[in-house]
Amino acid sequence: MLGRMQYLVHKVGAGEKAAQDLTYEEAREAAQLLLSGEATPAQAGGLLIAMRVKNETNEEMRAFTEVCRDYNKPLMLKRGVVPLDIPVYAGKKFFFHAIIPAAFLIAASGRPVLLHGFSGAPGRLGAADVLRSLGICVDFTPQEGSTILERQGFLYLDVAKFNPPLHRFQLLRTELGVRTLFNAVCRMVDPADSGRHLIGISHPPYFEKTLEVLKRLGSRRTLIVRGVEGGPEPSITSETKGFLAVNGEAAPLSIAAAEFGLSWAKRSDIPGGEPEEQAGLVEKILAGEKIGPVREWVLLTAAAGLLAVGEAPTLVDGWKRAEQVLNEGAGLRKLKESAAA
Repeated sequence: MLGRMQYLVHKVGAGEKAAQDLTYEEAREAAQLLLSGEATPAQAGGLLIAMRVKNETNEEMRAFTEVCRDYNKPLMLKRGVVPLDIPVYAGKKFFFHAIIPAAFLIAASGRPVLLHGFSGAPGRLGAADVLRSLGICVDFTPQEGSTILERQGFLYLDVAKFNPPLHRFQLLRTELGVRTLFNAVCRMVDPADSGRHLIGISHPPYFEKTLEVLKRLGSRRTLIVRGVEGGPEPSITSETKGFLAVNGEAAPLSIAAAEFGLSWAKRSDIPGGEPEEQAGLVEKILAGEKIGPVREWVLLTAAAGLLAVGEAPTLVDGWKRAEQVLNEGAGLRKLKESAAA
């Protein structure tokens, strides 16, 4: 096995002129060797860095995603329970997690929401840290989480709970100091096998790659945005570019404040803060006690989620529905139900 891994590393890392792409079969083999732990740490780091320098192909990304999904501990959801899949691995350095109150608005609109992520990104605050400050459990196993998601319509799953091998490679990102292929794959791992995604990406080259991989894997609806700090939130301070794919057919999407009759917010209008501060802000927004750009950013994010999952035909319709749910206090009730769970 060691000889085989050395061959794969050499193939992708032989230099600018000699490096070659892995075939689909070779990429599956490489992913299996990495995730099973058979490859040494040096081999794993060497392969992943070489693939990054070479630029990963669609077939390599598809193979790695398929093998990663094989390691998911499944959520045994009842028939008809199809959540919106929202990966939240990037964390936030400067801004608050608008996806959290937005997720409760989406869930209160009738569509379950599954957030999954990782809180170890260096210098960044994870969504789990804020959820924990809200009194919401972030340590459910997939078996426990299945019941919670069915009953409450909201669940956060830590990657360490549903896919320990993938979690190891999130930690490797911290050790290496640069992203690897697994940082793109984690956004497509889809632990509930829902096929409906709201995904934030910071590197534009991964837009089309991610769309193509999810298309090949049978996803039904995908909204990908160049989100704030790599997260799933569209910006309220500038135009957001993205793609909406329905049954594999993708079209470009532009999200602008004027579409909702708004002016652009200033970056200083969108705070960050420690977990307790962000938790307090989430509660104030959902209680209707906070107005202005922060509230608008949450509604915009919820609108994107409702469009992504097919609960709204347009972003404007999604905004109106999210605003109605917010005004009725349903989002706050959903948060309290989730905390009680």
